[in-house]
Amino acid sequence: MTIFRVLLAAYALLMAVIGVLGLRRVRTVDDYLVAGRRSRTLHVGGSLAATILGASATLGLAGLAFRRGLSGSWWLLVGALGLTALLFLVRAARVQPVYSLPGLLGRWYGPAMRRVAAAFIAVAWLAIVGAQVSASGRILAAFLGGHYPAWTLAAGGLFILYTVLGGQVSVIGTDLPQLLFVVIGLAGSALFGLRAVHGIAGLRAALEPGFFSFPLSQGFSTTDLGLLALVVGSTYVTGPDMLSRLFCSRDEASARRGVALSIAVVVPLAFLIALIGMVARALYPGVAPEAALPLLMKGTLPPLLAGLAMLALLSAFLSSADTTLLTLATVAAVDLAGLDLKRLGARRSLWVLRGITAAAGAAAVLVGLFSGGIIPSLLLAYTVFSGGLAVPILAGLVGKPMRAPAAVGAAIAGGALALAGKLSASNPLIAAGFAVALAVWLADRLLAYRAFRSGNRTPRSRAAGPGGRGRPG
Repeated sequence: MTIFRVLLAAYALLMAVIGVLGLRRVRTVDDYLVAGRRSRTLHVGGSLAATILGASATLGLAGLAFRRGLSGSWWLLVGALGLTALLFLVRAARVQPVYSLPGLLGRWYGPAMRRVAAAFIAVAWLAIVGAQVSASGRILAAFLGGHYPAWTLAAGGLFILYTVLGGQVSVIGTDLPQLLFVVIGLAGSALFGLRAVHGIAGLRAALEPGFFSFPLSQGFSTTDLGLLALVVGSTYVTGPDMLSRLFCSRDEASARRGVALSIAVVVPLAFLIALIGMVARALYPGVAPEAALPLLMKGTLPPLLAGLAMLALLSAFLSSADTTLLTLATVAAVDLAGLDLKRLGARRSLWVLRGITAAAGAAAVLVGLFSGGIIPSLLLAYTVFSGGLAVPILAGLVGKPMRAPAAVGAAIAGGALALAGKLSASNPLIAAGFAVALAVWLADRLLAYRAFRSGNRTPRSRAAGPGGRGRPG
């Protein structure tokens, strides 16, 4: 415990120093919101991977594998599929100088769609940031003792501090060391865990054969995989956090190589974390699934490596929380509040943005204190977001945007149906949300084509489409 306390203090100091350095480097709104649009391949890819490897990709995925085995790895693998699709859409995502995903949607569909998208993201991302900080508090409480709310507040205060000070410069600056911690911690946990169960042969002897079934298993059907790809996989193509990394890149090549690098990190880690969950099931079959990973670290690793591994988990949560927090703050300031950052001036704009970031972080910490499990919380947020916005975003990215009223209607109808399906535990209703949004898109394209053929050349949307340009928004 003493070792971990020392490591934790050093880690907190390092993050605070990076935040202070970020404060000195940030001079403009572009620096704060998109790191000056100067990020190279390593920073884009490392930040993407660090953002992805949050609470759901560590505790959550290990918990899924604890319950059903190797097929739990699909929680991350559908993300890799989504990132692969994003590789072909990098140019469309980067061509307009915007600060946020709602800003991009506003270029395609007008201000009404921008506000609808901002509202969807604000609600969903509050839950996502809250889930990450809640996981941080639970890990610290489990490892060090004490009260979970106090540790949640402490973890929240740390990532809010460096995010507020340096904005995107601090976020991208902290993501690479945090990713390194995560990879070392997970690799060490897998190695020592396997040794504790006497290797793969011992693991096979301890678990039922169904735990090794892949790609499907008894508890994970083709329908489950398809729904997971829709709800979670689509967020890797259309999610504001994913696209924000592209907005920060210095050029299209850096963005594309960064996405490819993140895929190369995520795929092997998906299987590695699933393996850890299965090892934990063999060693500690009676524990709660989401407690499996920290218990494995605490029970099988030498003290120093256990401290590093627990620090890796904390890094995973905070590296995801800081990106989602800045996404939330950007949407709140630029898209919901409609701040005219040019009119305010650089100095005043930066302090306003810092204040909004701090307020958004405090609200997310409160949400985290009262949230449920990690996977349920994130699935609810992803369902609302992807059901409402995945289709309009994809329509814009592939160069076939809807007309503005159709886009707003698709977002509201799809999001409402997906939310109703999630709350009522009805998978067909969730799928219906996506189907309705897709039907609206296809119907709108057909009507627009007929209008074009008849000579009434109605514009596809209020914007010029993915190729249009303008000032950042």
